[in-house]
Amino acid sequence: MRSKPEPKKEVIMATTAEKASNRSTGTRGGTENLESDIQRLRDDIAKLTEDMRKMGNRSLSRARQAATESAEEWQSEITETVREKPFTALAVAAGVGWLLAMMMRR
Repeated sequence: MRSKPEPKKEVIMATTAEKASNRSTGTRGGTENLESDIQRLRDDIAKLTEDMRKMGNRSLSRARQAATESAEEWQSEITETVREKPFTALAVAAGVGWLLAMMMRR
């Protein structure tokens, strides 16, 4: 029982050997391959940069929307509290004002 050699391995090995031969002899083919590899890397980096920029913009948009919703909710709660307890709200505002004035003096 003889096993047949796998053609895929031979092709891969031949391709690797060919690349090594091109690099060692310094042929133009090796230089052209290197230049095309560098160009592909540049293109990939440009694409990754663009994708990261888009992700950042989406994240910023979501954060801005969440902050706006939170601020609107907070504002409505404060407005409701002031309407329910106006004297308490006035006392709290006066106390906060007094504390800020004391801190600004020093």
